[in-house]
Amino acid sequence: MAINFWESQRRARLRTALYLMTFILLTLGSSLLLQAGIDFLAREKYIQPLPYFGAIFLIATFVIAGFYYLTYRSQGGQFVAESLGGRLVHPQTENFKEQQLLNIVKEMSIASQQPMPAVYLIEAKEINAFAAGVEAKKAAITVTRGALTLLERDELEGVIAHEFGHIANGDMRMNMGLSAMIMGFVFILYMGIRLLQGSLFFGGRDKRNGNVVVVIGLLLLLGGVVTWFAGAILRAMVSRQREYLADACAVQFTRHPEGIAHALRKLEKMKGVSDMPRHGMAYSHLYFENHSFWASIFATHPPLQKRIAALEGRP
Repeated sequence: MAINFWESQRRARLRTALYLMTFILLTLGSSLLLQAGIDFLAREKYIQPLPYFGAIFLIATFVIAGFYYLTYRSQGGQFVAESLGGRLVHPQTENFKEQQLLNIVKEMSIASQQPMPAVYLIEAKEINAFAAGVEAKKAAITVTRGALTLLERDELEGVIAHEFGHIANGDMRMNMGLSAMIMGFVFILYMGIRLLQGSLFFGGRDKRNGNVVVVIGLLLLLGGVVTWFAGAILRAMVSRQREYLADACAVQFTRHPEGIAHALRKLEKMKGVSDMPRHGMAYSHLYFENHSFWASIFATHPPLQKRIAALEGRP
């Protein structure tokens, strides 16, 4: 039975919305719990009429997240591609495979009604690709040499259509936003560590103030660890749903589910080949397939067998 790409897209979008709502509730809940913690543990030394501590936690998280998001947005997709060693494929290239790649990208640009992105090539043997850039007009699609040489035209078309699915659905913007929120949690964790270090100084001079600083530092440290851990899991869950959504979009744009399904099967046979740039692991959630060393709970991509089953309309 063939995939019902409209129903598949609806399910993926619904689950994404649920995970994003959980992400927001996680942040709000953490600020309330931290405020309750400081009120309980330091109630004799820390008496404030308003929940300043929880508000500061919330504001700091979103301010840091906003800073990183604006940084990601200003850099654009070409920055990510070039930072991984990607080479721009020029429209005047005389290489047949590279010209074919440009033709496919142009065709999928028209099919998805998205601007023509810059196209980059990475000299890696494994089959992989990714789209990067917060805005569609600044997006870039990068393909590995392995994908270019080992995939047939319809298979490569399915992979490129998958990447255009990410662009059309705003997945890059969402991924960068989630990554920015994770950085906000990391900042809170860092502040907790610094306050605990500072408590050694305060404790030696003013025991009363030192104890309060210790309590605040421990709560920030605990809050940072919990929110980072839970946020990383939620980001992986959101990313997995967006992969299913991009697969469904690939079928929508090409009307040929066998193309991307065959590409995934070839990729499954090459599981032992992994030569994407190691310094690019920060962007691994953008890849067409990420078979890294992370445990499945942090995996940003669903198992290949599940993706193939979904494309073929099987449970």
